Amino acid sequence: MTTLIFFGTIIAILIYLVILIIKIIKRKTITSTLVTLILLIVTYSGLWGILYLIRSDKPISLGTDICFDDWCATVTRIEKPIILGIENQKLNPQGQFIILNIKMSNHARGIDQKPSEPRVHITDEKGNSYSFSVAGQQALEKQIGKQIPIDERLELNQSLETQLVFDIPKEAKKLKILIEEGPFITKLLFVENRDVFLIP
Repeated sequence: MTTLIFFGTIIAILIYLVILIIKIIKRKTITSTLVTLILLIVTYSGLWGILYLIRSDKPISLGTDICFDDWCATVTRIEKPIILGIENQKLNPQGQFIILNIKMSNHARGIDQKPSEPRVHITDEKGNSYSFSVAGQQALEKQIGKQIPIDERLELNQSLETQLVFDIPKEAKKLKILIEEGPFITKLLFVENRDVFLIP
């Protein structure tokens, strides 16, 4: 529903932009068209802001799928190793290592699935968001082998598992895991309540 409202608003804005340009070219009065265009943008932005402020996070259990159409992902295990790496190539975290075991699955009925820009973040109580650690991921892969990227194409009914390493400041509190999918433009959709995994 929110997607339809978003695209409906974008189409309306584009239509009024075209009308505005035509009126400018023909040197006609643009006041009413400009006001309507501004109202559309302000109204959508205001509603987005209100929904953003009142949104809430819903904790879910490990192993619960978060789905985007027919591509789903979940966190099945959380580990907190002190160090990572092998022999003389041990890596200490800048804060604390957190390893997430991620399971991706294809729930479609008849086609392969490849997610569009999937992302896994860890957030804290201050709203800070942390992406996976490149150095930590390299150390883990030296230890256990190359990991499957989370945007791997999945065949029909296929499930794959991978691990992601995060290096989170020790002072960060109330950590939550957030799985997202979609290009940046999806940030402009009306904000809804989020399913999150809690890190003990």
